[in-house]
Amino acid sequence: MKIASYNIQNLFHRHKSFRDHTLSHNVKQWVAELDDLMVRADKSPNDLDRVRELSFLLGFDQVNMHQYGTLRSRNGELYLKQGVQGREPKAGNNDLWNGWLALQTVPVPLRAQQHKAKTILDVGPDILFVQEVEDGASLVEFHDRFLKPSEVLVEPEIHVFEGNEAKGRNLGVLLRNGYRLQGFVAHRYHRDVKGGLLFPLDCQEYHIVSAFGEQLVAIVTQFSKSDEHVRKNQAQAIADIYTGLKGHGYQDIVVSGTFYDPSFAGTLAPLLRETDLHSASRHPEFMADYDLDGHAHYHSMTAYRKGVNLKQQDYLLVSPSLWKSTIGAGLHRKGIWPGNHGKWPMYPSLQKKGHAASEHPLLWVDVKY
Repeated sequence: MKIASYNIQNLFHRHKSFRDHTLSHNVKQWVAELDDLMVRADKSPNDLDRVRELSFLLGFDQVNMHQYGTLRSRNGELYLKQGVQGREPKAGNNDLWNGWLALQTVPVPLRAQQHKAKTILDVGPDILFVQEVEDGASLVEFHDRFLKPSEVLVEPEIHVFEGNEAKGRNLGVLLRNGYRLQGFVAHRYHRDVKGGLLFPLDCQEYHIVSAFGEQLVAIVTQFSKSDEHVRKNQAQAIADIYTGLKGHGYQDIVVSGTFYDPSFAGTLAPLLRETDLHSASRHPEFMADYDLDGHAHYHSMTAYRKGVNLKQQDYLLVSPSLWKSTIGAGLHRKGIWPGNHGKWPMYPSLQKKGHAASEHPLLWVDVKY
């Protein structure tokens, strides 16, 4: 049984708020100010002057027209075309929804989609936990377009459950070779001490059964990226869920997700040091493509291990019963664009950052079940 976890960072479309992080702080402020001015119905002379100033500061060659679309109402149906040409009003009730509107998502390039699929196919998991997928229909379409072999004896099970965020970043699971989902528990309403949602994205619990009746429980989540205090509370909550499952007699348990901290961080101590869970990256048979240019013998503090100097933030943890039966484990990163973080073997077709499969590796374990 090969189990994998992958923060795939969307399949076909990604919310624009997650794609503009390369812009400087000033540029982001200028874009926001320009957007605010453009939606004003009555613009004063000062407003128009400021629009001209912002247009100059941004530069016409830097205006991303892909963030806007033109809406047309025809025969009772709405049609959307990318980009805006000429003088268009903002689409709304007053003009029967004819005009421009801001798009909330940007398309994922086809080459990036292909690299996502190739990453999954190279590993070939029986059970794949995915993070940041748009919805169930998108995952089904992605599977049928890129992952489905020509002849399938048993159709896979594909599940995506909507979480707390409304930006198309949901959690899901893809099951094949006879594995099926027997039960589901949502922890999305788990509260912190102040009554707020502890998991702004989600925390999901899957109860999976094989064709021969073996049972597996998986906890899949994503921690806060910005607040280490919240991350520690989230780690404690996951540890409590795991301990509770063991108290109810469950032995074969997996915990996976993006935790945004290296293993030595105090924020992850409740999960990594105060439970008996084992990390896939610590397995003696762990496999990965090692760094190039003499870095294979270097071990960064935040890396997965020596020679795999990619910042550790994704985890695949297994309980002792699974650890004893684990015959292999690994990390796949050929679809990641290295940037200034070193060099490692990549897909030959990956020639620029925008075509990367994800910023995250795919982690896997192979269990003799």
